[in-house]
Amino acid sequence: MKRTLVVALALATAMPVITLPVAADAQVLTGRGAPRRSAPPRPRLSQAEENRLYDAQDLVMDLDGQIADIQAAAEAQGGLTPAQQAEITELTRRREEAQRTVERLEAKRG
Repeated sequence: MKRTLVVALALATAMPVITLPVAADAQVLTGRGAPRRSAPPRPRLSQAEENRLYDAQDLVMDLDGQIADIQAAAEAQGGLTPAQQAEITELTRRREEAQRTVERLEAKRG
């Protein structure tokens, strides 16, 4: 009797584990091998919009340079004059407007 019990125990522990798939496994496997959908292509900019983008980028760089020049001159003088402050305010407003144009067109370009 002992011998049959030992043999039965040995066989029970040596058998491979059998698992049954559950609903969660089926959910994970759903869609495997299906073609992936790519995002639709973004609209390209027209030639006029590209030109506007490049012009706005150039304007931002030019205005940054002008603002830096005025600030450097103000440091050499010891401070901004009211005229320089008004000019910096106007240049900053124009720069922000051009930067918004750049951001809008770059977002449309993708």
